[in-house]
Amino acid sequence: MPSEQSLTARLDKLRYLEQKYRARKIAIQPIANAVIKAGFISLDAQAKALGVSRSTAWTIMKAKHKLGRLNSKTAQCILANANTPVSVRELVQTMLEDRNS
Repeated sequence: MPSEQSLTARLDKLRYLEQKYRARKIAIQPIANAVIKAGFISLDAQAKALGVSRSTAWTIMKAKHKLGRLNSKTAQCILANANTPVSVRELVQTMLEDRNS
């Protein structure tokens, strides 16, 4: 019976990690939505609004980031950019606060 308990515990742990991964994976989608809602339609405009390169902006907008979230350096670039829309700035700050807590 101990192997059944350990198997159940391992399955519970895997389910927990999968939920956590999925929650992280969609973390950048609200940022992409906020950029578009702010009126930045072209990739160049989105990159300028976020203060990042075109390739990074494309990754954010397509929500294709390998981690599913922004790294701290990218988040700091977005927050340091004067052209970043307030709605995007608030989302990034909230994301950083959630990650740190």
